Amino acid sequence: MKKSIYIFSLLALSLTLNSCFSTSGESTLDKLIAPTVEYDVVKIQDLYSMRIPTFMTVSTQLQEDASLQYNNPFKEKYITVLDEEREEIMSFMNDYGVYDESKSQLENYVDTRLSYLTESGISVTNQTELKSKMINGRKAYSIVIDANVPDIDQDITYFFTYLEGKDHFYMISSWTLYDRKDGYKEEVETMVKSFKEL
Repeated sequence: MKKSIYIFSLLALSLTLNSCFSTSGESTLDKLIAPTVEYDVVKIQDLYSMRIPTFMTVSTQLQEDASLQYNNPFKEKYITVLDEEREEIMSFMNDYGVYDESKSQLENYVDTRLSYLTESGISVTNQTELKSKMINGRKAYSIVIDANVPDIDQDITYFFTYLEGKDHFYMISSWTLYDRKDGYKEEVETMVKSFKEL
């Protein structure tokens, strides 16, 4: 696992968001007349598929190791998927003595990934409880985190989902401006629920 690259990627995400800020949110009228969102199914190699809104486009600037990166900077909506081989992650956690035998492999993965978030310089202002769920037959956990990011005037809301696959762990990261999180939540849920390991 590349800790330094992950931390750099989170800071790069902050810069991407900062470069696009121009308005403070959607008006009530915009919300009332918002069109129905259409989705395309995106396949990543022979590993997984996921539905992505058609208003989002492919990016290569959001997270260096992510196998899926889509965004719409004008709407301030972003999503990435990081897939990591289970064996590599387990070796990393054991080598660095961070594996907790009292927890499942997925719970250990979640703990490790969340610890990177706080080490990256992001200041968490609020977060939900970690929620356990099943997504297309795969065990998963999700959490929503509001955070203050260095050099960005407005708070950011992150939607994280962690899934345990056959041979991989997956981290789905979606984010937007804090004052737009309610308008993005349903789209995030649609994308996450559509995730299927192939």
